[in-house]
Formats: sequence, C-alpha cells, structure tokens
Amino acid sequence: MEQNPENAAQGTPANPQNSTENPEAKVEKMFEYGYRKSNYGPDELVTDAHGNPISVVDAMLSPHAAAQAETVTPHLCYYSPRIPGNTGSAIRLCAVTGTILHLVEPLGFNLRDTKLRRAGLDYHDMAHVVLHPNFENLVESMPNSRIIAFTAHATKLYTDIEYRPTDILLFGPEPGNIPDPMDIMEGPHVAEQVRLPMRPSLRSLNLTNCASIAIYEAWRQLNFAGGE
Repeated sequence: MEQNPENAAQGTPANPQNSTENPEAKVEKMFEYGYRKSNYGPDELVTDAHGNPISVVDAMLSPHAAAQAETVTPHLCYYSPRIPGNTGSAIRLCAVTGTILHLVEPLGFNLRDTKLRRAGLDYHDMAHVVLHPNFENLVESMPNSRIIAFTAHATKLYTDIEYRPTDILLFGPEPGNIPDPMDIMEGPHVAEQVRLPMRPSLRSLNLTNCASIAIYEAWRQLNFAGGE
C-alpha cells in the first residue's frame, strides 16, 4: 500500500498506530509551538553543545542570586519568548557580554529543545539565565532596577537613555504571537519606553538582533567594562 504523501514528507508512518516514535519525542513536538510552563526538577538533564549532561536547575541562576549579582551590563528580559532559536542566541549573547538573561514564563518551547543547543550553549552559558514563573516575580525580585521597555510604539530612541548596570531591558514576544504584551510594556513598572529606528514599511528585526543592538549600546556607554 502506498504511503500517504503528507506522512511521507514528514517522515512518519502512514499508520500512526504502528509508530515506534519515542513517547517523550511526541511530547516535545506537542509543546514545540505551544505555550507551557518550563520549570524542571533538579533531576531533569539536558546535554550541552558537546554532549555533556547538565542540570537545567543547577546551571541557571535563582531570581535571588540574579538580584544580588554585580553586573557590568544591564539585565536582559524576554517576556514569554516563543522561538527557541532566538532564545538560544540570546543566551549566547548574554554569556559573551556578561549579561543576565531573565526568561518570563510561559515560554513557547521546551528548555530541552535542540534548537537551543544549536546556538553552541554549554553549562557556563546557562549560568547567565534566570527563569521566572510570571512577570510579577521578576518585578518583585528586582525592586531596585529600572525597567526599560523596547517597543515600536515608543517615541524615544534607545540611544537617548543613559544606561545603568542595574537596568532591565525588556523585550516582548516575537511579533504576532501571544500573549499580548501591551499590558506589560506599558505598565506602571516600566520607567522608560524606547525604540530602535528603522526604515518605514519594512519588517521588524529579529528579536535577538534588537537585543544585541541594545545590549552593546548600553555596554558601550559603560565603557565595555569587563570586556577586552
């Protein structure tokens, strides 16, 4: 019997009941494009880019530790990011600049997603990451930080800000994705709203491209402290 073309294109058997796919792999696929909580117990392991097992919980910072850390760049926050490749690139960005990355749940992917590992992450990269169950947890854990929201609706340019190491640079979900971030980006906890200039009528930059521009401008203002 001929295989269904759609199934053949996806590399799956025509009869799903005969599938030998790993059950865990099925769960991974279910969550790849849907929002979910991403907390794991201390026994949950992932492998780094070199195949070495690491514990997600052991590798990441706690919110308390992040608040106490002395940094040379502002903190970076992704509110409900959806695309694992963007977050993987952001983790790498933060590792090379000494920036702490705050991820606010719900996320649009599993923290064990292979697309994260494609960014060349290792244990030391994950040590710059903090996971928050909600935005309120971020605000409460960083009471002395100024939150600067990057949004296309702002009138002030990102270069008009004098950045401090205690600042949090806030970016919402990738365009077109839920949840709607406007209540977060325009909330009373936001001290400033800024934007990156671009030519009119063109698609926006990739999320982590925007974050890279912002982090390096802030780091430049702070004389690239800690860099070489």
